[in-house]
Amino acid sequence: MESGMELEGLRSALSCVYEKLDAESLTQPDSIELVARAEAIQDQIDAMQDAVGDDELADTRTPPPASDTLF
Repeated sequence: MESGMELEGLRSALSCVYEKLDAESLTQPDSIELVARAEAIQDQIDAMQDAVGDDELADTRTPPPASDTLF
């Protein structure tokens, strides 16, 4: 159950990063840093799901937003 809470926390963090990426006032360096953060968070999510090996968690991978244009 604890890993489920941690997974939800990571998903929430990833969602916040995607919201920041949608901000029009970002500079290119800021966008690059946020993309790197999003990738690191997604890697943590994937690692947790792989470690758990639970079919229920495996179906809940976080997809990138539909408007994933950075530049």
